[in-house]
Amino acid sequence: MDKLHNIFYTAGCHGNFLKYLFDCYNQRKLLPNPFDENGNSHLRQNHLDINRNFDVCHDKEHKRLTDNIPKAENYVIVWQGLDWFFYAMTASVDRGAHLKQSGIDLLESDLVKYEKQYGVPVYISEFLKQHLDFDCHTQGQPPKSVLRNYFLLTFYKHFEHILWTRNNELRRTPYTQIPVSGILDYEYLSNKLNKIFSFELDFKEVHDIFLNKNVPLQQFKSVKKILQNINKNIHTKIEDLNVISEAFILFCLDVDNFDIPFSIGNDFFKNTKDINDYITYYPNYLKRPNNLFHKHHERYSRNTK
Repeated sequence: MDKLHNIFYTAGCHGNFLKYLFDCYNQRKLLPNPFDENGNSHLRQNHLDINRNFDVCHDKEHKRLTDNIPKAENYVIVWQGLDWFFYAMTASVDRGAHLKQSGIDLLESDLVKYEKQYGVPVYISEFLKQHLDFDCHTQGQPPKSVLRNYFLLTFYKHFEHILWTRNNELRRTPYTQIPVSGILDYEYLSNKLNKIFSFELDFKEVHDIFLNKNVPLQQFKSVKKILQNINKNIHTKIEDLNVISEAFILFCLDVDNFDIPFSIGNDFFKNTKDINDYITYYPNYLKRPNNLFHKHHERYSRNTK
């Protein structure tokens, strides 16, 4: 009899894709592609009940983390640090829950519609009303600067976010860990699954589709390159970033230049030279640390665990 496998993960971290691959290995063949239009793996067919996946950001599925399931092999998908929190945030907003198309594209054009289509409770508009004095129901779609500030505040308070706290909980379990970075690496993932199932299966073509449809990964790579160019004073264009990517760049700039505010309007920086000039020539008499840095400065290393 095949073993029971449980996969625990935080939203956006590819629990459905890993479950699909477990099913493929159990059936010793590639199953039909599981990808929706936005690249998530929610179109699973011929799936097996012996492989189960649980998004622990949902309270009901989080409870299964502590259930005593005899003879089950448990796996956790985990990540570490602020860079990967940014990735998980982007992926969960763009491809989570019941979304079939890009959630971030929808959020940037119609936040209220996004919250309805997501399929599970989302409280962005409620937060905007309570903390940023913007009521979507009376004022309409929030400007990009307001949305960006929402995600910027999310990065400031990342240590309170459910993605962060539940991921830390997964990392403390005794279960076998599979890093998100490993799921994105075919060689690592193939070797891992071959060992788990004592069987070799070539899923390179499916994995390539998985990567090509992964817009959050493309944003992740673009942001890392932009930040590297800023640090090296290399001048390059900044284009095609979503509002979460822009917010994370501003957060990283705040971390590295804690006494320079990076509150900007709807239009983001067009190139890295503009950012380097902004930092270099910002007036000393206007420099003042962000209040959140005074209170939580020890939490803002991008290698924070």
